[in-house]
Amino acid sequence: MLAMPIPDVSGALRFNSIDYDCRMSSRNRKQRRAARARDRGGEQEVRSLGSPIREQIDRLGSLGGFANHVSMALTGLPTSTSGMLASMVFAKCCAHARSIGAIALQSSMFDHHAIMALARMIMEASTMIAYLLDPVPDEEREFRHTLLRFHDSVGRLKLMRGFGMSADDIRVGRDELKAQIEASPTFHKLSDERKKRVASGEEMFVVGMRNVATRMMGWDETQFNGVYAYFSAHTHSAPMSFSRMADHGIDYFHPSDTQFEIPALSIEVAMACLRRSMLRMLEGHPEKIAEFHPKLLAEAYEDDAGCPFFSKPLQAG
Repeated sequence: MLAMPIPDVSGALRFNSIDYDCRMSSRNRKQRRAARARDRGGEQEVRSLGSPIREQIDRLGSLGGFANHVSMALTGLPTSTSGMLASMVFAKCCAHARSIGAIALQSSMFDHHAIMALARMIMEASTMIAYLLDPVPDEEREFRHTLLRFHDSVGRLKLMRGFGMSADDIRVGRDELKAQIEASPTFHKLSDERKKRVASGEEMFVVGMRNVATRMMGWDETQFNGVYAYFSAHTHSAPMSFSRMADHGIDYFHPSDTQFEIPALSIEVAMACLRRSMLRMLEGHPEKIAEFHPKLLAEAYEDDAGCPFFSKPLQAG
């Protein structure tokens, strides 16, 4: 972890009475009364959702609970460096799934954009898990680990420069990692274009994310490109995320039927990626499989096999 002083933003984060009144002013009278009553009672409102999105959220909650149980059960078990890193990313994946449920059911505003952004994060996390657990020769695996550390160092240097902080130790480490990468036989097997991208420190994957998603994660290439672009539009506030808001009746306090339909694909993608990552993690520890309910496992394998997003079957690392 990067040890650095964080600017004091406590004043910006503290809700005093003035901040509260400003926050409430964007609501109508009925919404303000309901919110104040909820705050006084200390109870958290749970949104009432109709089918089919409620069924989706319930299924995601069940799968997320199962996945989190798997994550906890595998914590601390002997594993490789790749397995340890994959376990960390999988725990992150489980947290994203839980956050989707919280946004859909507990927030006073229905933020379908955030649901789609979290689904995108689960897509990317599952892709990283597949990459980390991909069975490759030791030389290439070490090269991949070095590249991840190099990307991490380059990103941290940008952050430090943004705050005008000294980072000589990180800069030295970055240069050493770059030298290791450029001296690797794996590096010299890459095309000139890939060499340039890898040496820049801007690339996490040796072969590119879309290659990993289709070849290692198992995505159908056409569907991956379409889904990823759609989710990215909402993550980055591209025109597709707001240009038809009036047509779709977007209202964050009183969501329209269309607004509930928009994140439906996101939840299905989140479940598919979380499920496949969970099974991949489990198959890396076959000694633990017997500890989980056989019916739940059978259902997970069946759902994964029938998933329309994947063109390749599950392959354990």
